Amino acid sequence: MFTKVPERISQCACYFSNGRLAGTGVLTPAPLSRPTSDVHGAGIAGTISTPTRGNLESRRATIAFRVATPELAAVFSAGVHTLEFRAVIQGLGPLDNPVEYLYSSFMRVMAVSWTPGTVDNGAEMGGTAEFEVLDELTTIDGLVLYDISKTNNVMMIRNELGVLVDELATARAWLGV
Repeated sequence: MFTKVPERISQCACYFSNGRLAGTGVLTPAPLSRPTSDVHGAGIAGTISTPTRGNLESRRATIAFRVATPELAAVFSAGVHTLEFRAVIQGLGPLDNPVEYLYSSFMRVMAVSWTPGTVDNGAEMGGTAEFEVLDELTTIDGLVLYDISKTNNVMMIRNELGVLVDELATARAWLGV
């Protein structure tokens, strides 16, 4: 069972407004990092930075591409847009046999920045697009790795034991939401 999110996904197809954006790109998913609070006082020698449970720092995803297209420019219009990223990830399974996993990530995003790239023959992927991720549902082979929504206060993350944990369930139950 695949339970780790890749740090970088190459040959990633991106879909926007029910159509595929031209070309393939390299997706760098938004990292999961918690904000910290500094605790100091009696009995503590110095300061301890403690993570804030049930909350994440600003999350930005980046996709690299060869050159900007009119479809990609449309993603940078004002407002919130839904993007879907799909890829086939290769890895090693039991007994080191090669295995292919189907990666899928649905994101509601707001565009932050982009560079158009180059059109030269043999040019590298010189263009990049950066998005602020508001909501994200990431699966590998249909297994939900995480479902995070800043707008709907959802934060379900699969832990190291493979169990999908809802970090905000207790808080929502206590608040009656």
